[in-house]
Amino acid sequence: MFGGIAGFIAVGICIAMLVAGDRAAKRRKKAFWDRYGSFEGFRGQVDAGRIQGVRRARGDVAAIKAVREEYPGVSLVMAKRYVDELPV
Repeated sequence: MFGGIAGFIAVGICIAMLVAGDRAAKRRKKAFWDRYGSFEGFRGQVDAGRIQGVRRARGDVAAIKAVREEYPGVSLVMAKRYVDELPV
């Protein structure tokens, strides 16, 4: 009987975490679009020379990290897209 209750509580906690995570993701996405308007708007604000320098010196992962550190509201997907689209 105790195992059933513990399992039920664990499922409830997992559902609550999923809902909270989904809400946070939606807030971050809305903040990105409110701030930049589009991916092109975001791209126009990034210091491409600095990110290219990081990419050349330390690689793609470091460049993505640099984008996310400088622009905290940017998702991993958007930062990766930005770095991938930079000229080599």
